[in-house]
Amino acid sequence: MLKSDRCARVDRTRARATTTRARDRSRESMGTGRNRAPVASSASTATSSSRDAVISRRDHHHHASDDALDAFLRFAARAKTTLASADGKDKVLSFCQYACMFVGGGVDGRATRAQKSLAASRKPFRLWKPVEAAMPLLEARKRRKSLGVTSADRAAHVLRALGMCAYFGFDHVVWATQAGVVADESKTLGEYAQKVSYWGWFVGSASGLFLNTAELNALLDAMREKGFARPEGDDADADAEETNEEERERRDAEREEIRQRARKVFVGLITNSAQTVLAMALLGRVKMSKRKIGALGMFLSAVHVASILPPAIPPAKEKTV
Repeated sequence: MLKSDRCARVDRTRARATTTRARDRSRESMGTGRNRAPVASSASTATSSSRDAVISRRDHHHHASDDALDAFLRFAARAKTTLASADGKDKVLSFCQYACMFVGGGVDGRATRAQKSLAASRKPFRLWKPVEAAMPLLEARKRRKSLGVTSADRAAHVLRALGMCAYFGFDHVVWATQAGVVADESKTLGEYAQKVSYWGWFVGSASGLFLNTAELNALLDAMREKGFARPEGDDADADAEETNEEERERRDAEREEIRQRARKVFVGLITNSAQTVLAMALLGRVKMSKRKIGALGMFLSAVHVASILPPAIPPAKEKTV
């Protein structure tokens, strides 16, 4: 009897120990699972961050591509507008012609042949230029109004119109002899017409340079009279004294008008100076190599193209949702 009770107690003790060990193992496994949860969470966070970074880089790349495409389309629209006019085509071809002269350097070869071909291709776009050059004189005669204030200004206007008219007109004669429209077996007529054309270009450009200088002096005098040429501090004081809003707007409009005229005069000074030197170089009166003449012609053509380019188109604003 005692032995059976002792055996029962031993069995109950073993059962309790087994239950305790099973409970401890269960707690340990639960604790391990709780410890693994943050690891899994951190891995998921890292994966999400990497995915966001990839998406951000892709969006940035798309935005950069869209901006570049938008800039190209805006430039293409300006170029299309420029090339739509005969003058724009002529100036672009002029740049290509002088670029070929710069590359060829006066040596007979592909670049020189391309230069001559481009020079001939410009002729149709300059067909009306002689009449266009003489139009200021014809319009002034129609209005019975003299060009310029002084006799020197009037003479410069007449010389510029006649010089440019001779430049374009005799250049057409050169083309006619080269194309065989006018017989010139000895080539004397073509050479004579070429020299007269270059001399007309020189006279017209030099007269234009004189008129630009006179206009620049007139602009400076107008700025002094209106007080726009004062030192910065004095001009600020003068603006502060102007209490009338309409008066300030009027002065701002006058300033902007003078700025626009000044830009036009400066472009005229640059182009007429370059044309004068270029005409003398082509006549052989100024010693310049073909490469230097080509470089000067490229610069002059680039200035002409930049002056007739339409204003820059602002980028389109993004629509906000």
